[in-house]
Amino acid sequence: MDGRTVLVTGSTSGIGLETARYLAGMGARVVLGVRDRTRGEEVAVRIAREGGVAEVLPIDLSSFASVREAAARFGAAHASLDVLVNNAGTAVPKRRVTADGHEVTWETNFLGHFLLTCLLLPALKRAAKPRVISVSSEAHRTGQIVWDNLELERGFGGFRAYANTKLAQVLFTRELARREPEITAIALHPGALATNIWRNVRQPLRGFILVSLWLVGGLVPSAARGAKVVAWLASDPSLEGASGRYFKRFRETEPSAAGRNDRDAARLWALSETQTGTRGPS
Repeated sequence: MDGRTVLVTGSTSGIGLETARYLAGMGARVVLGVRDRTRGEEVAVRIAREGGVAEVLPIDLSSFASVREAAARFGAAHASLDVLVNNAGTAVPKRRVTADGHEVTWETNFLGHFLLTCLLLPALKRAAKPRVISVSSEAHRTGQIVWDNLELERGFGGFRAYANTKLAQVLFTRELARREPEITAIALHPGALATNIWRNVRQPLRGFILVSLWLVGGLVPSAARGAKVVAWLASDPSLEGASGRYFKRFRETEPSAAGRNDRDAARLWALSETQTGTRGPS
């Protein structure tokens, strides 16, 4: 990864932090996409002490304005982007709506990353062998795309909302691979599920969620172990032809039937363009 530029969202804790550290240790210049600048600076200092190079890019994935500003800042500072890791995520116990008018899980986990990816496509295309790695989950297998209740105005549940966004990431990856064949787009289940993404969920429900995820995907207690998967997908030359694929840890596997629905993938892309007010490649 020497000389390559990598942007990792949600890189102040969990898988994002460990992924940033791994890639910096491999020689990449890591751009830390963070909501909390102070914590981001602390991570940058830590990476520098470990011999790596990192810089901070403030970004709140639950705000379209913040995403647009971050993309503009990145473009002003960097001619190209070799790897984008769409990692930041959230899970909430009660339905909340952002200033943009979207359910917060849907905007943070999916729409914000959709917009960021579209805005950074020019920088990605200027790289030699660009990649977009989206951290999904085996939870996508319980997700559903219900077009008249996409953001769960009816029947909201924290895990349900989370699973739906992870399914959306899988569909986004397939459609991005179709539209941009020169970009390697990969979605994955990293296995590192015992992270602080569930910190806002009540303790009994948190336990139920972790057990459920263990049953469908296996529980890896260390974020560092899950981050190894992300770093591998971001760097291994043998994966250049794996665009549109889904990996469960280090093994390629088929996503759910819903995650293989190319008609839904195309429709979701078109809807996401409308929701974010942007246009991606056709």
